[in-house]
Amino acid sequence: MRDVRWVLAAIAAVLLVLGGVLSLSAASVNQHPRVLSGYTAFPDYSAGVVGSDRANEVAISLTLTTRDPWIQGQPQELVATVDAQPGPGVDAVDLTTLIVYLERPAAVHPTILNSDLVLLDRVESTNRWISRDGPIRIDPNADVTGNDFFLGFSLSLNVDYANGRSYGYGGWHPDLRVVSPDILPNLAPYGVTFLAGGAACGILSAAAWTSRRNGMRIA
Repeated sequence: MRDVRWVLAAIAAVLLVLGGVLSLSAASVNQHPRVLSGYTAFPDYSAGVVGSDRANEVAISLTLTTRDPWIQGQPQELVATVDAQPGPGVDAVDLTTLIVYLERPAAVHPTILNSDLVLLDRVESTNRWISRDGPIRIDPNADVTGNDFFLGFSLSLNVDYANGRSYGYGGWHPDLRVVSPDILPNLAPYGVTFLAGGAACGILSAAAWTSRRNGMRIA
């Protein structure tokens, strides 16, 4: 009985310490908000097919601002801003929808892990658009963790050219990769499990000690 009591007490102490460390680590995650950005250009479609006149291109800048730490198994939010800079051959451009993808590199085509679509609203009379639907929500599976990820996007847009032509693209997906924040492992469940195990071993150890004392008194 003496050995069992000490073993249970030792196991309880180890589990409680581990559980406390993991719980504190989970609570003290400090991943500061980050501004992620990418730049590309919508090509010249002034003739209805892809052309090479840079004056008819539209420079596109995507800015994504993180809000909270990116924790495994938890939804992530991104505040999106899209800026367009039309070339001199473009009279007007209008952006309508934005899809942001969380992707993982693959041998041939990247694997899309999650995505979200939002409608875009122009900011007053500028060539800047923001989400009408609030932050973009990325909600990957609970097994997604680490730093092997990037963010891609698709835009739906309409372009009016100085030559009188217009061209609409329903889902333009440029070959652009914006590095994603690291998705940190979620240590909280492990901390809770270790704390519960430590508490259980502590209760068993206390019961064993009490039983031993009662037996000695009766003797």
